[in-house]
Amino acid sequence: MQALVSKESSEELNQIQQYFFFQNIPVLIVFEGCSGRVIHRVINEVLRCLEPRGVSYHHFDPRVNGPKISFEYLKATPEKGAFSLFDRSWYAAMVDRFKGDDDEIRKMAEACDLLEKYLTDNGIFVIKIMLDASPEIIKKYGDDYAPPPCVENTFLSVDKIDPMKFKSNMSGRMFKETDTEHAPWDLIQVGQVESTVNKVVDVIKKRLLDREQNGVYKTKALRVEKCPNPRNGLVLDRKCPNYDEMLEKYSDDLYELQALLAGSNRSLVIGFEGWDAAGKGSAIKHLTHALNPRGYSVRQIKKPTEEELSHLYLWRFCDSMPEIGHITIFDRTWYGRMMVEPIEGLCTKEEYDRAPGEINAMEAAMVKDGMILLKFWLDISSDEQLQRFNKRAESDIKKWKLTDEDWRNRDKWEVYDKYLNRVMEYTNTADAPWTVIPANNKKFARVMVLKTVADALRRELIENMLSKLM
Repeated sequence: MQALVSKESSEELNQIQQYFFFQNIPVLIVFEGCSGRVIHRVINEVLRCLEPRGVSYHHFDPRVNGPKISFEYLKATPEKGAFSLFDRSWYAAMVDRFKGDDDEIRKMAEACDLLEKYLTDNGIFVIKIMLDASPEIIKKYGDDYAPPPCVENTFLSVDKIDPMKFKSNMSGRMFKETDTEHAPWDLIQVGQVESTVNKVVDVIKKRLLDREQNGVYKTKALRVEKCPNPRNGLVLDRKCPNYDEMLEKYSDDLYELQALLAGSNRSLVIGFEGWDAAGKGSAIKHLTHALNPRGYSVRQIKKPTEEELSHLYLWRFCDSMPEIGHITIFDRTWYGRMMVEPIEGLCTKEEYDRAPGEINAMEAAMVKDGMILLKFWLDISSDEQLQRFNKRAESDIKKWKLTDEDWRNRDKWEVYDKYLNRVMEYTNTADAPWTVIPANNKKFARVMVLKTVADALRRELIENMLSKLM
């Protein structure tokens, strides 16, 4: 197949690509439009102009939905210096589910804008290209864009979207409200193939050169309202009568409720945070003992790898998000950005200041997509922590759990306490509230964790379903 872009233009784009590679700037190019065959052909020609190493292509079926769909987009974002080309995106998915309400258009546009702000504020340069084609143009030039007959009706050619619905909803308010300074649209009228492809290449070159010369546009940090702090007035020493009986009851409940979750279109994410030696490991162990191992996974968050550091901060959590019907339990979470990282100087002040708004937006999207999200903070007193540290130090079985870093963090108790309260005050939202567990008594903490998970599953899988039927 003969290239449609001139050698000079192709080489110029390749040289610009090299600049972004050496500057460690990731580039995301989103292609949308009412004709999948047009998008496919155009992307194919653009790819021929780029050095393939450091370039990835991703096709998203707009009709694939589920609790982790937002994380599929994040997972496909480029690492530093690389290019990602999206054949369809969150726009096609939202339009496919659109029911025709003006307020829904507003919410869709806001959701797109929040995602694009997160991408651009965290260093990804976003280019959005809308390939607009009327039915008459498709009729006239459609065969020139069509794939070979041998791939018809295979995954290589199928584009599962209603072209008229897409055009009617993306050509008006939705397009205007998402044509922003930080992620503007480039609207290209589709015509003869060679002309269209060269227009696209010229637009990409222009956008990249503009970024090279003028730098990146930074949005203002999202304004976050203060939330009630669930730690206020917390009584840390709680008794737990009938511990064995309660543990067995909630364990049995969870085993049955997990079966309901497995047959639903929902998933469950449980995040554990807490002071060192607060009992996170013990709580997770008793929780998993109540579950079928086929339906859950536990992810321990450690120091990020080199690969994880080359991507967006939230990228490292994408692979661990559960499939429909499954459970992921996080031992430490994305809240490291609001506690460990600023205290240890592992993030910038700008990144820290943006974190509450970015995390709240992510968690709201998780819940909207169908995840059941629970966030636990296990709270103990400083005296209780010291007692547990000393017991660990004296135990041949448990002393491996106690490290120099634990003692160093303990010296910063008041600093961590201050940052923790800010976490609670800005992320204890209605969409994703914190459950603070008094954990001076380990037995009480374990029972309360199991009870909270069981109550949440019962509420989301049974009570909500019954209320919709009435």
